[in-house]
Amino acid sequence: MTVFAMDAETEAQLRNIAAELRKPVSDCLKEAVQQFIENRQDYLTAASAVARNEPAITLDEMERRLGMGS
Repeated sequence: MTVFAMDAETEAQLRNIAAELRKPVSDCLKEAVQQFIENRQDYLTAASAVARNEPAITLDEMERRLGMGS
């Protein structure tokens, strides 16, 4: 288990969000940490691809190729 402190304003905001979502604060924290880890992994994957000079395309181009563009 990991324990950490946060300032009162952040804790109040977290509690309000948890109440709005009707979820325990611990579930909101777990989801936030999981999202952070996923985002970090995505960033590292992208940074590695850039470092290897892998070809890239924009999201607009990918959508166009997949027939998803407007």
